[in-house]
Amino acid sequence: MRNTILPLLCCLLAFSQNQTTRLSFEAATAKANKSGEVRMAVDFQGGGRFSATNVPLKILIALAYHVRPEAVTGGPGWLGSDRFDIVAKALQTTPPDEIRRMLQTLLAEQFKLEVHTDQKIMPVYALLPGRAQLNLQPSEPALLTDQRCRPGEAIAGNRHVVCEHMTVALFADMLQELAPREIAVPVVDQTDIPGTYTFNLAWVPEVPGGSANPPDPQAGPTLFEALKSQLGLKLESKKLPRPVIVIDRVERIPIGN
Repeated sequence: MRNTILPLLCCLLAFSQNQTTRLSFEAATAKANKSGEVRMAVDFQGGGRFSATNVPLKILIALAYHVRPEAVTGGPGWLGSDRFDIVAKALQTTPPDEIRRMLQTLLAEQFKLEVHTDQKIMPVYALLPGRAQLNLQPSEPALLTDQRCRPGEAIAGNRHVVCEHMTVALFADMLQELAPREIAVPVVDQTDIPGTYTFNLAWVPEVPGGSANPPDPQAGPTLFEALKSQLGLKLESKKLPRPVIVIDRVERIPIGN
C-alpha cells in the first residue's frame, strides 16, 4: 500500500542520533537515481518492505528523524537536488518508529550521515478540541499501511476525504498535505485524544489567489469550518519550539554504490 511522503514528515522528533542501540533493516540497498524524473515516492508495503524512489536525501533525512524537510538545516546544497533509491526489508510487524530508526542507521552507514538536534521557534497550527462534541467514530488499531486518508466522493468541487484507523496525532501530521492551499505550516496535535478513529471530512478548497478569490459560502464550509462542524476540532495559529536537524557530516555517494 503506497503512502505519500508528507504525512510521515511533520511530527515531533521521536528519537535521537545518540541512541545507544541501533536498529537495522534485515537487508537494504541505496543508490543514486539519475533518471531526471520529477516524481518521487515512499512506500510502506506488505511484508515489511520499505522503499523510496527518486527521493532527495534531505527528504530521507526528514523522514528518518520525523520532521518536515524545512526542519533539516545545514549541509551541502545537493541534499535537496540529488535523488536516491532505497529498498529495505524489515519484519512485517515493525512499528513506524523502529522503521525510522532503521532508516537513521542506513543513512549513517551508507552516507556517513552525522547530525545533532536543536530547537527553533516556528509558526504552526495547533490542532485542538473545539467547543462542539467530538464526532469521531472509534475503530480498531491497525498497521501503518492501513492508517490512511483516501479520497471520498467529491460534489461540486468540494474536497472529501475518508480517514480510516487514524489517530488524531497522525491526522494532524497529514493535514498540511491534505489541504496545502489552506495550511502552509506544520500542524501540531495538542488534543491529547487517544485511540484510533474512522471519519469523513469535506470542505471547499481555497481558490488560488487567497482573499482576492474567497470561496463561495453557498458551496460549503472552508477547511477550518469543516473541522469544527464535522469533527469537533479546531486549528489555532501559534509559534512553538520545533525540533530541527542540523547536518554535521554527510557524503554524497552511497558507500558501496
